[in-house]
Amino acid sequence: MSVISLLIIEPDRLPTLASLQDAANEAGEAVDFFESADLTTHTGFLPMRVAGRETGFEYYFEVIPEGALPPEATRFGSHHIVTRTGSDFEEGRAAVAFLRVAARLTGGAYICPDDGVIVPPDEVQAYLTEQIAEYDKYIK
Repeated sequence: MSVISLLIIEPDRLPTLASLQDAANEAGEAVDFFESADLTTHTGFLPMRVAGRETGFEYYFEVIPEGALPPEATRFGSHHIVTRTGSDFEEGRAAVAFLRVAARLTGGAYICPDDGVIVPPDEVQAYLTEQIAEYDKYIK
C-alpha cells in the first residue's frame, strides 16, 4: 500500500534543497539532504536522513490536474509537491518531515487525498508534528 501526501503551493514558492536544509538546521530538525536534486525537475526517489537514519521517498512536483482535488484544496495553489511512500514507517516519517520543512518555507496547505484530509497553511506545522510523533512510536 502506498501513502500519498501533497503540499499545495504556487510554483514560485518551491524551495531548493539547500533552503530546506538551512530551514531544518535553523529549527534544529534532524533532517539531512545528503544528495543534490533540482526539486523543479526531480522525479522519483529522494534520499535523505531523518534522525541519523538513511531513508527517502518518491517525490514529484506537478501542476494540479483540473478536477483532481476539491476546490477547498486548490485554493491554496496551482501546483503540488507529491510524496509517495510504501508501508515503511521510516519512509513515511521522512516524507512528513520533508513536507513540514517545505510548508514552513512555502506557506503551503497539506493534503492527504486518500483520507480526505485538508490542513490549511496556518495549521500544517502542528498537524505534521503530530504525524511525525505517530511515526516515531513505530520506529525503533
